[in-house]
Amino acid sequence: MWTVLYVEDEENDVFFMRRSFRFAGLEESLRVVGDGQNAIDYLSGRNVFGNRLKYPVPAVVLLDLNLPLVSGFQVLQWIRQQSKLQSLPVAIFSSSPRAEDRLRAKELGASEYIVKPDSAADFGGVVEYLRRKWPEGMNVHEIIPSGSIQRAHADPARPR
Repeated sequence: MWTVLYVEDEENDVFFMRRSFRFAGLEESLRVVGDGQNAIDYLSGRNVFGNRLKYPVPAVVLLDLNLPLVSGFQVLQWIRQQSKLQSLPVAIFSSSPRAEDRLRAKELGASEYIVKPDSAADFGGVVEYLRRKWPEGMNVHEIIPSGSIQRAHADPARPR
């Protein structure tokens, strides 16, 4: 199943993103965590996120920058330091249009930088864009033990 991990602490943004996924018929594809530490725990398969049937490795991470506990920049840096997650697409999804935030995100290895839309109705376009850009991701064929992440692609010769 195609899965998106949305890391966001703003309840309204989560509401609109859930609604957009539901309208697209992809409600089961969205996983949400509300802070950077939970994002790291989810991606590590630690604590409550150890069950990979319930919390699958995502095809893409949609990451806000301004998060409690651990910032989006810190989460991105952590992801890129994990050998098994280095190719995981990470799309920054921020209200900041600042050039310095874009540059820092790029330097840390962000795959994309998307400025949050002004209108809640435009969240649906973000869902469609993610689905088109990253239709597949890290496909996991078995439950991954807590603390380890394995990758298996349908076609390992296909470049990512």
